[in-house]
Amino acid sequence: MTILLAQLAFSAALGLAPLGPSVAQAAEAAPQNAAQPAAATEAEKFELRDGDRVVLLGGTFVEREQQYGYLEAALVSHFPGRKIIVRNLGWSGDTVWGEARAGFGQPADGFKQLVAQVEALKPTVILAAYGANESFAGPAGLDAFRTGLKKLLDALAPTGARLVLLSPLRHENLGPPLPDPDAHNENLKLYRQTISEVAAERQLQFVNLFDGLMIHEFAAPSIRLTDNGIHLTAAGYWRTAPKILASLGLPDTPWLVEIDGQAGKAVKTIGTEVVEISHSDQGLRFRLRDQFVPEARPPADTSELARINRAGRRTLRVAGLAGPWTLLIDGKEIDTFPGEDWAIGIVGIDGPEVDQGERLRRQIVAKNELFFHRWRPQNETYLFGFRKHEQGNNAVEIPQFDPLVASKDARIQELTVPVEHQYEMIQK
Repeated sequence: MTILLAQLAFSAALGLAPLGPSVAQAAEAAPQNAAQPAAATEAEKFELRDGDRVVLLGGTFVEREQQYGYLEAALVSHFPGRKIIVRNLGWSGDTVWGEARAGFGQPADGFKQLVAQVEALKPTVILAAYGANESFAGPAGLDAFRTGLKKLLDALAPTGARLVLLSPLRHENLGPPLPDPDAHNENLKLYRQTISEVAAERQLQFVNLFDGLMIHEFAAPSIRLTDNGIHLTAAGYWRTAPKILASLGLPDTPWLVEIDGQAGKAVKTIGTEVVEISHSDQGLRFRLRDQFVPEARPPADTSELARINRAGRRTLRVAGLAGPWTLLIDGKEIDTFPGEDWAIGIVGIDGPEVDQGERLRRQIVAKNELFFHRWRPQNETYLFGFRKHEQGNNAVEIPQFDPLVASKDARIQELTVPVEHQYEMIQK
């Protein structure tokens, strides 16, 4: 683990700126007397309540997120210990008309399937991301898209879920041989604006990803958020998650601990709590409990992006130390710096708290895979469709995913709760 000195933090200088079978078979039982929440407004801070059932709905952007889990991890970690269930109903190529879900039927059947899939999960919150596929119709398709979006929202209204609309992403310019994205981005702007207008009309929260995610314009040319200009990479999802949360009024929480080493007392804390502090035979000992589990580590191939985004995120300052001092967390040596550097502040503290954030994300990815096999099993035509007379007897195995998914849900809830860790400063 590399820890950067605070005086080397360079993020400010870079100016980071906006860049099948019926799902009813997969839905867990929900309380029949659950209150139906009212729609959220733009001015209202987004919140996930105990017992909320969140559905992520949309095309490829949503479906691929289940493979990475950065957005879901960021959402649930902001509400520690609350029983929150998140289900990804993304379908690559999907539109507000549900065409990709039609299977062997007509486009209209796809829309009915889309609505039925959402209703079966009894959601209390829906995050819907549309407009990317529809944007290829250009200005001529705007009226149809607006009508289709309103029809979809009307169809989802009986669920009583709080709705959040996400705009499509900007088409990233990766240079030749890929096409110049300028013309497509002009169309995407139109669809972003339409979604924004519909959200305002219905007093729904709106997340502007088109203008909110342009880090490639401010960072090194080697950093890319998509693999083809349109579809996000792991780094793209990692970078997108905090942007979405910030738009929902849930910005990143900084982590700062300032300690007077000689007096043995905490001077200032942000994002964490000093539970106990004392001098030990070897130096200084204190216990911390964070407010939230920190974000998962970035993908392995985004080291430069990670340094830019994480610089200053977790900072420890300890004044009054002379000579070299070593930081240990839960008995594990983290790093050693001279006392004057500790007084300035060491940033990028990476310890067991971040380990927990990564375990949370991995549990979410595992849960998503199990749920995907539950609601979109392979060979569903043989299991549930017109060829079920051949292998339909195997359909009894599909509900067996339910307890596996529920087990992952319980573990995810546990991992959203921060735990105490012991920090020690030992003189070398």
